[in-house]
Amino acid sequence: MSELQNINARDGQRFVDVSNAFGLGSIDHFALPTQNIELMERFIREVLGGKPYYYAGFDETDRKMGRAKHIFIRVGNVLMQCAEPADGKMIIRKDDPNSPPHQAFLVTAADLKGNIERLRSLGIPVAGPYRHRGIDVVSAYFQSPEGHKLEICTWEPYEGETLVTGDPGVGTVPWLKLAHDWPNTQR
Repeated sequence: MSELQNINARDGQRFVDVSNAFGLGSIDHFALPTQNIELMERFIREVLGGKPYYYAGFDETDRKMGRAKHIFIRVGNVLMQCAEPADGKMIIRKDDPNSPPHQAFLVTAADLKGNIERLRSLGIPVAGPYRHRGIDVVSAYFQSPEGHKLEICTWEPYEGETLVTGDPGVGTVPWLKLAHDWPNTQR
């Protein structure tokens, strides 16, 4: 039996203490596998506002060296690395109902609302916004065309209507309903 127990975060405390005993700061980058690097690159640029940073594996020299196609795209101050798996297999799937793994981007309360509207206008299903029991964050969830799970969240006071995860009739994030075929879903 676990000795762990619920800890409720105090409102407004998310960024008060960001110290770390080992000097670790924020996420520098995270890596995502992709079966279609061109589609993923386009999705990150057009949907997440990503800016190209470093691309490799696309020229003849890299191909001769056996370098896999991989890209780093900056979204805010985080680099998203995408690469085609060497063995061609990928564990990311549109039919995975589990929440992890997913990546979350921090936004203002106004930007959360604006991004939800923008994503929906692109034909990308969005779940939320959700409040979470015991913590003062509001989140919205969506996926890449291949099923990479993404979140945008704010720790600022949020004035819009929200659902509460876990409430009767709400449940948890409905990942299976968030599958889409962007850009073919653009309106």
